[in-house]
Amino acid sequence: MSTVSAIGRNLLRFREQRGLTLAGLSERSGVAKSTLSQLENGEGNPTIETLWAVANALGVPFGQLVNEELSDGGELSDKGVIVRLIEKSTDDPEIEVYLIELRPGCRKDSAPHPEGVKERITVLSGAMLVGQADRPRMVRAGDTHTFDADVPHVYAATEQGGRAMVVIVYPPKTYSASASTLYLEWPQAPSAWEGVRSVMERALLEVSNGLGARILRLRGEPLNRRDGLLKLRQMQHEATAGPWRWPVLSLVEDDAQGPYVAVVPMPLTGAFAQPDQAPPAWANADLPAAAIRLARLAESPFIELGAPETAAIQAHLEGRSWVLNSLAAEVLLQRGRMCMPRQLHHVRPAPAAAQRGGRDGPFSSRIDVEQYDAFELLHPAYARQVVAAAQDIASFAGPQPALQAIDVGTGPGLPLLMLHELHPGCRFLAVEPDEAAFVCLQRNAHGVEGIELHHGGFLELDLPSGETPLITSFGASHHFNTAFMLQKAMRLLQPGGLLVVADEFLPEFASVDERNLALVRHHSAYLLASMAWVGEPPASEGGLDLRLYRDLRRSIIMAMVAATEGKSTQAVSLCRNLYARLCESGLRERPAHEIGAFVRFYWLELQAMVAGFDYEVERKTFPRRFAGLAALAGLELRRHRRVFATTGSDDWGGGTHVFTFSKPEGA
Repeated sequence: MSTVSAIGRNLLRFREQRGLTLAGLSERSGVAKSTLSQLENGEGNPTIETLWAVANALGVPFGQLVNEELSDGGELSDKGVIVRLIEKSTDDPEIEVYLIELRPGCRKDSAPHPEGVKERITVLSGAMLVGQADRPRMVRAGDTHTFDADVPHVYAATEQGGRAMVVIVYPPKTYSASASTLYLEWPQAPSAWEGVRSVMERALLEVSNGLGARILRLRGEPLNRRDGLLKLRQMQHEATAGPWRWPVLSLVEDDAQGPYVAVVPMPLTGAFAQPDQAPPAWANADLPAAAIRLARLAESPFIELGAPETAAIQAHLEGRSWVLNSLAAEVLLQRGRMCMPRQLHHVRPAPAAAQRGGRDGPFSSRIDVEQYDAFELLHPAYARQVVAAAQDIASFAGPQPALQAIDVGTGPGLPLLMLHELHPGCRFLAVEPDEAAFVCLQRNAHGVEGIELHHGGFLELDLPSGETPLITSFGASHHFNTAFMLQKAMRLLQPGGLLVVADEFLPEFASVDERNLALVRHHSAYLLASMAWVGEPPASEGGLDLRLYRDLRRSIIMAMVAATEGKSTQAVSLCRNLYARLCESGLRERPAHEIGAFVRFYWLELQAMVAGFDYEVERKTFPRRFAGLAALAGLELRRHRRVFATTGSDDWGGGTHVFTFSKPEGA
């Protein structure tokens, strides 16, 4: 196999494992999309700088990208530089050893490696100026220089030329959550469990009152790990049972270190606490009244249900209303009943053209749209956001509005179908640019009066300025340029017209590292909330889906705790490795059990998280920034609510938010 063919094969494999499109890899590496395509096809003549840039963008060691070429004494040469791989270790941390030769007077400037990478240079012959670009050091034969290589750095030979041994040490990827972990010895006598119970109750209290996470580990558990896991689950159940409910999510899992209990905060919101958030003429009608009550119950899972109300909710679960069906399923799941919306339909195999490998569309390039259409109804607060938006429309446009509206980035269209149920007098133009999503939208909206479909982009939508009374958007404002979307809405709205946006927003961030930590905490909060509601599936639901459920729980728990402790590299690595495993797991198969449907929703949430790391398709901002961008466009904020909390204690933290703006009169 030729040099470029071997590298191209590795490039394609790593890119697909990471979920990146060619366009996304080009954005991250600075290498032209056409060049990357040539490489994957085994064509071209890439420079060493190009290959390093691609490896850094993929987050893989250079030696893995060029593995086959540099094994067995192979080398890469370019512009007076010769590189040979001497040795590599795949242990954690990964280490690579290279021999580098520079011709006399040759200089090689290197871009930063991923965060945490260090290099150690030992000059074997000649002399070299090496190290960080702003403070390099002259190193002569026999001397060594170590430096942080996650900044621009340089290798430059004197007139003698030079040979050096380069040791690259990558940051560790494993994570043990030591800062948040309480360690106890496994009790040898029944009475000793009382001490474990006391420590667990302290952990529950600490997290209830604001601590970000706690892990309780017992060392020296019995040789039969299953018995140890069952005993720990029993203890956790006893600690959390009783007449009062702990405002936490607690899960029992095990890993290479043995069984443990993880405790994280329960999301707290008050979006539906006020009784006057919509005019009585609308809110007291049968469907809105039922939806508001269910949204309130979902927001407050500690509210106990009597037998008559439970029966009524069960009836909604079996009904045909999209919004009541989804809300009822969430309420019952929170209260220990494993159930799914009746409207949820199992995934069908996507057409070959819509498979994930070769697409480069705005949404389906990173998100499996067929599975999104099938399982996104299981997302916490998915229907609650629609109820809040409908309340705002009734409040500011009247209890029975009959408006010509635009829905932006409709996707498969489930939130729009719910909104249309709550405001049947409105007529919507559903605007969706992604081809795969539009196919799903056509299927879901078929035969629904009052919804017209448009396959195209919102920014390109050719409609008169200043004539639209209502624009809505659910979960889509971060899939395109948010600032441009707000400016376009301002242009189309008539004076006094409304823009209602429901979407996910991160906690505030100011750097890529902070954004990655925010992404892990944000998406993990949705996942862990759902996993806590699902609980321990029956042993009969075994097989692939149950194994994946356990893998997801273990990985997401540790990623969440790592992010809480500020360990960005480890948190992101845990999630990326989980993503790679799930890519190879066969999740496109039809689920055999209810747990399989939830696993496929979790897979979708992980896809969104990883796409957010790459800032491709998933380009979330934070609530105050969004409100500021809207104000910059000229819109006035009328109401803002957080309907699901992922991070932060006030309504401007991370989570699912609903914003309602208006265009000022006279604007």
